[in-house]
Amino acid sequence: MSIGRLFAAGVIPGLLLWAALAVTISVTARKRGYRPERQQRPSLRELGSISRAAIWAILFPVILLFGLRMGVFTPSEIGAFAVVYAAAIGVFVYRQLKLRGIREALEGSLVDIGAVMFLLALSAIFGYGVVFERIPEVISAGVLGITEDPDLILVLIVLMILAAGTFMDGAVLIIMLTPIFLPLVTKVGVDPVHFGLVFIIAATIGNFTPPVGGAMFVVCQILKCPIGEYTRESLPFLIAVSAVTLLLIFVPEVVMFLPDLLFGAE
Repeated sequence: MSIGRLFAAGVIPGLLLWAALAVTISVTARKRGYRPERQQRPSLRELGSISRAAIWAILFPVILLFGLRMGVFTPSEIGAFAVVYAAAIGVFVYRQLKLRGIREALEGSLVDIGAVMFLLALSAIFGYGVVFERIPEVISAGVLGITEDPDLILVLIVLMILAAGTFMDGAVLIIMLTPIFLPLVTKVGVDPVHFGLVFIIAATIGNFTPPVGGAMFVVCQILKCPIGEYTRESLPFLIAVSAVTLLLIFVPEVVMFLPDLLFGAE
């Protein structure tokens, strides 16, 4: 699939997720009487000043999106450009990126890349077994035996991903389950870009749900928070994200509007 279409498809869902989480935070804070950090709202002058300071960071995704759309970059080239752009802005514009920060970023990237490559290597074995045992056909037959409605099939797939996400990392889910579910959804007429966005959001939910959630463990470790307390407090946010996911399933135009506008309908 086009990287540009996938990138563009994430813009509106990302804004919806932001809005849902912001409303959840606002309602929670008001119910519990949390006091704001400042008593007065920022003025337009302050907002303008902050926006000017952040303009280079704000332009970053815009340049990436239109670079892909206009054919200036290939998906591989734009990754290299992103690194150079971020480093140049951090060093010469914001002047906050130092040699130590660059070294830490390189070390973190090597660890992340190594983990992904290891997963890819293992997934090749898994992929062979999946094809050999005809697992996609078995799952497709089972799901289609329940319903042939594309929306309900996506709901069932999301429920499976959420269940698997409670004990598997999101990256593993993407590598292992995409080859299984993609043939099924394309068979019933679901656009692969639409499916990809729904899949990613569902897999991401697993990062903050117990018992195995990467983001959950990081938050609990930093805040010294018990997992039980974290789980109780995260329920409103889980409901908010789930509501957005259901909206994206039943109203695919929310996902497909921007890709079709920028790249044309397929």
